Amino acid sequence: MLSRRKLGSSQAGADATLLRPPNLRALGALPFTRQDRETLTAWLAEGGWPRGGMDMAILEGYLVALLVWPVGLPPGAWLPSIWGERSGWRVPAKIASPEAFTRFTGLVIAFLQELDRQLSACPPCFTPTLSTHEPVRSRTPAPGISWAQGFLQGLQYNSQGLQWRSTSARSAVTRIAYFASFPAAPAGAGASIAANLKSAVLTLVGERATRGPLGALESRSPASGVLNAALAGRGVSIEGLHRPK
Repeated sequence: MLSRRKLGSSQAGADATLLRPPNLRALGALPFTRQDRETLTAWLAEGGWPRGGMDMAILEGYLVALLVWPVGLPPGAWLPSIWGERSGWRVPAKIASPEAFTRFTGLVIAFLQELDRQLSACPPCFTPTLSTHEPVRSRTPAPGISWAQGFLQGLQYNSQGLQWRSTSARSAVTRIAYFASFPAAPAGAGASIAANLKSAVLTLVGERATRGPLGALESRSPASGVLNAALAGRGVSIEGLHRPK
């Protein structure tokens, strides 16, 4: 759980009350342009972040997992993992000023919304971005592997929910985990990896019941209805699957 009492010393000099998780509903719809992506990509690739922070490929996989494998989380609880914080709510010195914090979280949330728009389109227009030209952190795997590893980070919020998913959903997650286990991407395999990741994600999109941090879907898809009916036969609800452990 997030707590203001866990705010770290890295926020020294900043007004801690201004560095609380943003209210996504209050923000409304945010645009995410190509320039915004370039800005966020470059920012994540800079030095000065805590060890374990994400680059753009990892971040995209992570955010997609939150959207297609939604779980119940306290507001903003998904943000610290992006900058490498694994316990509590501590904001790194790199974005500890109110201006930097607001700008950074605004870009991340706009990116999350843009991914959701792509996934929610009819038909979905999502394709993983695995560009080898975008800057990444040093000593990170190839983008396709990083993307899959980021997805698994998001999945860990409720990995136990896998047992209640359909065979196709379990197979989709297994495919993503397979790429995450690669020590390196084979030469020329980028297009194949992207196609496999896209196929797996779209399978999961067909069964999602909510949009994770962005809240409930505007309408349930037929696939979600089938899943809910199947779970009801076991005495389990979709909402129960997304309740934090």
